[in-house]
Amino acid sequence: MNLRMRNISFINPLIMGMAAITMVTVSCYHDNEEFAYKDTDFTSTFRTTEGWIAGDGAFSVPVDRERSLWLFGDSYMDCLEKASGTVPCLFQARNAAMLMGIGDPSEKTTLRNSRGDRTLFTLGSNSKYWFWPSTGFTHKDTIYVFQTRLRSTPEGGMWGFEGVDSNYVSKIPVNDMSVIEYCLMPASNGISFGISFIDEGRFTYVYGIRSNGFGNDLFVARFRKGNIYSPWSYFNGAGWVNNIKEISKIHSAFTASFFITEVKDKIVLLTTEFSVNCDQGKTIYSSVSKKPWGPFTGEHSVWQVDDTLEGHYPFFYAVAAHPEYGNGRKELLITYCINSYGDCLETCINNRMDPDVYRPKAIRVPFRLLY
Repeated sequence: MNLRMRNISFINPLIMGMAAITMVTVSCYHDNEEFAYKDTDFTSTFRTTEGWIAGDGAFSVPVDRERSLWLFGDSYMDCLEKASGTVPCLFQARNAAMLMGIGDPSEKTTLRNSRGDRTLFTLGSNSKYWFWPSTGFTHKDTIYVFQTRLRSTPEGGMWGFEGVDSNYVSKIPVNDMSVIEYCLMPASNGISFGISFIDEGRFTYVYGIRSNGFGNDLFVARFRKGNIYSPWSYFNGAGWVNNIKEISKIHSAFTASFFITEVKDKIVLLTTEFSVNCDQGKTIYSSVSKKPWGPFTGEHSVWQVDDTLEGHYPFFYAVAAHPEYGNGRKELLITYCINSYGDCLETCINNRMDPDVYRPKAIRVPFRLLY
């Protein structure tokens, strides 16, 4: 018997005439019903008090059977005021990473590079350039993390940046994660590879996106399993070619949030509804394919963001799956990020804010609801 709980709130009719209205919650159980739900326990694992405090991105790379490396973009580091539970409104690091236990996610360690910088991934001394880590994979004794290289632009503000160069890869030895080597990959035809990886047969499939002016196109390449330095080939819509100029998109969506993962015998594509401000998109979609190169069909909603504040929905993005964190119930752990409440609410008060408005959120989605 598969019992699940839904909470239903209503107003107690016995006190309708009183000045104070009490909300009563009833737990209703449904037999053999499947639905997605907020994983409050896993969401709470991001409420750290030292090291990494808050940030976006939240991509995980399994290191071994016991640990996963979590990668973040702009992050708050070592700055929680415990008395108020707040942080400064401005983050302290352009990127960060944290080791987290797989069996016990409460076991967490923030990574530091050999110089002890708050920003983990750095290359050169020009602060106008920085990395945002994408995803990666572990092969033998090395973790490979794909990086997006950015630089600030004169416009400033939230959107005052642009991508530069080709793809970089950070190489991190498993036995000493403070030592990081940076490798510039060959020209990528404007495609940001590294948003997801899948191992299938003899190959590692790597996915990338490129703006089409109204959203993004999705592409796939492959190389010999685990060996990024082996020759890459690119899907051109009919087969695999060696010239990246002949690559063809395998999907398009009006979003920048794409994530591909394997669930049992299917390839699942997760995307998010367009959102760049509060009270805009709030839906996470799933579509499926039988092959790593698509086509992806059957797009449908699997979650509606419920992180409202004073009735407003947040700016949200960066959906990611974490299949290594299984719970034995055939449910996929998925995270997404929220980035405050934009023009709708002021969350920075007296130069301080609640870090929960800039922390990842976790949900569980039954496998069958992804198909």
